[in-house]
Amino acid sequence: MKTVGFRSIVLYILLAVFLGGVGLMVARQLLYGRQWAMQPYNMNLTGQMGDIKDRNGNILARSEDGERLYSDDGTVRLALLHTIGDTAGYIGTGVQSVMGDRLTGYNFVTGLNETILTGLTSGLDLTVDQYACTAAYSAMGGHDGAAILYNYETGDILCKVSAPTFDPAFVPEDIETNGAYKGAYLDNTLSGTFTPGSIFKVVTAAAAMEAWPDSWSTRTYDCWGSENIGGSDITCLNGEAHGTLDMYGAMGHSCNIYFAHLANDLGSEALQKKAEELGFNANLQFGDVTVAKSSIDLSGANANQLGWAAVGQYTVLANPYHMMALMGAVAQGGTCKEPPRLTAGGDALSKVIKPGRMMSPDTAANLKSLLRSDVENYYGDWLFPQGMNVCAKTGTGEVGEGIAPNCWMVGFCDSAQYPYAFAVVVEEGSGGIETAGVVVSAMLQALA
Repeated sequence: MKTVGFRSIVLYILLAVFLGGVGLMVARQLLYGRQWAMQPYNMNLTGQMGDIKDRNGNILARSEDGERLYSDDGTVRLALLHTIGDTAGYIGTGVQSVMGDRLTGYNFVTGLNETILTGLTSGLDLTVDQYACTAAYSAMGGHDGAAILYNYETGDILCKVSAPTFDPAFVPEDIETNGAYKGAYLDNTLSGTFTPGSIFKVVTAAAAMEAWPDSWSTRTYDCWGSENIGGSDITCLNGEAHGTLDMYGAMGHSCNIYFAHLANDLGSEALQKKAEELGFNANLQFGDVTVAKSSIDLSGANANQLGWAAVGQYTVLANPYHMMALMGAVAQGGTCKEPPRLTAGGDALSKVIKPGRMMSPDTAANLKSLLRSDVENYYGDWLFPQGMNVCAKTGTGEVGEGIAPNCWMVGFCDSAQYPYAFAVVVEEGSGGIETAGVVVSAMLQALA
């Protein structure tokens, strides 16, 4: 009897191991089956993927006779490479990689086998407008960078462009060795971070508004082009002296000395806290894609370093997707009501973790007033289509080593007809208005 009992125990143990193994296999299949099926070495699958279209029904990618084909327009292929992806799967953030299961009809039960349901799930309609994307890409003039714009009322991303890029229909043979393609696999809208320069003054201004709600707009400092703060000079662009400025004048003239003084009166803890409330150092997810963090670290910063951080230098880095979402929050009273999305349905790239309320309604209204003043009184409404009521801030992020700056423009349209928020960064540009402003103008003109 003891022998029988021992054998029963062994059988139960073996059964438990077997069931546990089956359970583990099923769990791993549920969790990772899609990734296994969509691996780049299964390149034959790209020839089975469904059509990808833009918001107007233009075909951006399709399969024919087992081959993956892209738009007939070469500029469209270049502009939308990082949004669509490539045949080899090197663009990990493209929808062909992230949503390959949807495009091939993969599911847990049938795998990649054809069923009567496969054809119902193989196509994909994106929210992007190919004309806005090609306009932005062309306006970048061969520079590297990123341009992204969304409708902050609906969440639809209408323009998403990253450079450097390459043609997925004719992949260059020297792509791995030619310096012109360095970083071409990286989607700068989601995975890039850049020195922001003066667009960070929006964050410094928000911190001041909450520290001094009754006096932020009348607080003045003197600017003579250059000033020793904390043992080293803080300088304004080209050493221009702006005289006595309040917040509106300082934002319009983009006065570094004003904001350096402002930050030192605020203190590093207050500026760090506000920046993090506005999404810096936060983990943002765009569907299955982890967005590169906008970051700031003011621990141990002296007065000079704090002054430079206040104008978007020192340790500050910004991600274009995050800055676009931040502008959308300003436009909507402090909260991203609809998270940015790239697909028209409830697909993976529509599920976006957002930081929630980023600022108070009063702070959002005050920032809107400041950014509108920038365009109305300093940049000029002539740059944008009539009636868009653009509110914006430019920036030139110095990167050193004799390299021309990152040129930015971030902002939004305060318009019920055109509820757009945007962020553009162009590397090695000549100025915020001259370089990034032209890209924003091109995007908005294409959407007008």
